[in-house]
Amino acid sequence: MLELSGVKKQFRNGNDYSSLLDHIDLRIYKGESVAIQGKSGSGKSTLLNILAGLIQSDEGIMLFNGKDVSAMTTNELAGYRKYNIGFVTQYFNLLGDRNVYHNVALPLQYLRQSKKEIKLKVEKVLEELEISHLKSRPVGNLSGGERQRVAIARAIVKNPSILLADEPTGSLDEKTEETILEIFKNLNHRGTTMVIVTHDKSVANLCKKKYELKNKKLNAIS
Repeated sequence: MLELSGVKKQFRNGNDYSSLLDHIDLRIYKGESVAIQGKSGSGKSTLLNILAGLIQSDEGIMLFNGKDVSAMTTNELAGYRKYNIGFVTQYFNLLGDRNVYHNVALPLQYLRQSKKEIKLKVEKVLEELEISHLKSRPVGNLSGGERQRVAIARAIVKNPSILLADEPTGSLDEKTEETILEIFKNLNHRGTTMVIVTHDKSVANLCKKKYELKNKKLNAIS
């Protein structure tokens, strides 16, 4: 489904350039669950952003179902993200001026689906994640665990080809973390392809494949 070959990413530091990712190779097949581990600053989030089509690599290629994402135009990248990618960010990135329902509905609105279809899909995913009772509540009034469920609901409501998650349990207590991990486990069992960036071994152990990003290289963990 997703294939990275020779991917390299550099960042400017004053007049110099420093390499963050150096010739990364990665294959992700449909239905797989993949964990990417590594220390803070190792480039995990950068790699996830490349997979999401939010930033492009400086060298190498990324293929999605055989199509070269690294050669896409800005509009084509927007379409790639809109139709294929669900993203759970580290700090949720929910819209504070909207309630739970409207936050979750947003990706479907971007897809210009009908109000009736949006209502059916949003209510279904809220029920699956056991947050239907929160649908009219402002997101600013939610706990961390509740916000994380809303963020997951928003990411999966359009049934994306790939679900990306950046430190999905980093700010949660142990009990809430267990609940969120069970949600991810169920999503993967239903066929959702997942890539999770984490420093937490319990989160990584949820996934069938594990990698460590260290010294700019991505290495498989047996």
